[in-house]
Amino acid sequence: MCVYCRQEALPPAGFLSENQKTMFTVVSRISPAKDISLIEVFAPRIASAMLPGQFVTVKPTAGSRSVSLPVMKINHQAGTIGLLVQAVDEATALMVNNPEIFIFDRLTGPLGRPSLLADCNDRELVNSKLLFVAGGLGVASALMQIEWLNNIGVKTDVLLTAPTKASLLFREQFEKNCRNVYLATDDGSVGFHGSVTQMLGLLPTDQVKGYDLITTFGPLKMMKQVADFALNHGFPATAGFVELLSATGLNGFRLDVGGESMDVALEGPEFDARQVDFQHAISRSSISVSSAKDTAETVKLRGIPGIGLGEPVSKQA
Repeated sequence: MCVYCRQEALPPAGFLSENQKTMFTVVSRISPAKDISLIEVFAPRIASAMLPGQFVTVKPTAGSRSVSLPVMKINHQAGTIGLLVQAVDEATALMVNNPEIFIFDRLTGPLGRPSLLADCNDRELVNSKLLFVAGGLGVASALMQIEWLNNIGVKTDVLLTAPTKASLLFREQFEKNCRNVYLATDDGSVGFHGSVTQMLGLLPTDQVKGYDLITTFGPLKMMKQVADFALNHGFPATAGFVELLSATGLNGFRLDVGGESMDVALEGPEFDARQVDFQHAISRSSISVSSAKDTAETVKLRGIPGIGLGEPVSKQA
């Protein structure tokens, strides 16, 4: 029995496997929404070592950049991991939209510090009440942790938020693994019509006060709402930032946490949500995304005959 992943020892995989699969082979791609893919990759060593809260980096081709990605699901028997990817730049677009890429150049992990939940024993977890709040690609990190907890026997609650019903990802999987699933959409097309804070305010007071931990993943503005709610009501809360690394293209993105500058990839990706300066993070991420887009456009234009461009000027936070 592996004390880290709670799985029985498996037969040798990789080059010793009977099916002779190549490491980092793309086993399947499904597209739950436009420009988003759930990619299953053969990576048995990473699958066996992965803990909740950790992430991987993927280099789709030799000439592309590495992309930090959350792991949404793990199949220990098959030796695969599921990665949720959104096409936001050239590297992620290669992963999502190019079916000819069926073996990734490099896949590294597990990276980052595990979730606080991984430090708890099973009895502590079974006796705890946990709430997850997730939106956007943050559903990947949330679902990975919720399924891990469900396998131990822990039933959790989740609040899923999205702009519309159509953009609400993997609702069925959450309903399968959670005790209660609460939905909130910006346009009211399904579930509650309003913000995360408003939805949390509608939950019974005794229920909310009973939560031992609130964990949130997703857009920065949404996570800020959860952090503010937790701070105002005295609840412990953590926030995960893997999706921020993927969106900005910066593996070295830093956050202000409790007055200290911390590297998301090295010292996170999860932090005490009440200690994070979300306003500064939102400002920095906006600049980083703009710079990444400017750089991508510069690369495209540089290949057009007759046009000479200088290096783009980096913007400072």
